[in-house]
Amino acid sequence: MSPQWPETLWERPGRRAAAPLLVLLHGLGAGPEDMAGLLPALDPEEDWHVLAPAAPLRRVTIQGGLRMPAWYDILDLAADSPEDAQGIAAMATSLGQWLADWRRSTVILGGFSQGAALSLHAALHARVPAQAVLVFSGYLPLRHELPPAAEDSPPIFWGHGTRDPILPLEFARIGATILEQKGYRVERRDYPMAHQVVATELEDARTFLRQQVMGGSRPEVPSSA
Repeated sequence: MSPQWPETLWERPGRRAAAPLLVLLHGLGAGPEDMAGLLPALDPEEDWHVLAPAAPLRRVTIQGGLRMPAWYDILDLAADSPEDAQGIAAMATSLGQWLADWRRSTVILGGFSQGAALSLHAALHARVPAQAVLVFSGYLPLRHELPPAAEDSPPIFWGHGTRDPILPLEFARIGATILEQKGYRVERRDYPMAHQVVATELEDARTFLRQQVMGGSRPEVPSSA
């Protein structure tokens, strides 16, 4: 039986047993089905076992206190606004504990917007084992507390829209610059789009995974599978 996530979980097994995990976290107010829609371009050959968990319902300050799916509270989107550090850390810990129960040697963390931000925090702050991080229109949370890169820190793909009205392109530029200054490997690409994901971006992310994680080949599956 698959390890249980406390909220709704969208799951699509890979074409082979024990395929490596690709974990996709949705954005604020969205759901797992939004991440499922990325797969025709991101993983058309079903090389990955894809998990798209749902965030819990919580009140979100920037939305006037409305309850909605959110990985943590967002107080404001200004450059130096306070952040829900406790909520971010707690969710990253929960995500790491859940993924540990899957016992897979290869795990990719990624997501859109708030989900992308949580993926970065989980992999870089909470040290959730990941072989790469996919950031789609996201931002770097708690950037002033970012630890320096370690030898095994994952490479990061960061795609962002040049016309993003929610998280302007400057969020990507600042985040990627800080990451690189701390020693992380970042492949940043800009696309002529708003706060969204486009097929070209997903194809670039797919190529990134092949090159950075799989050495240009398909994901390997243990011989015992």
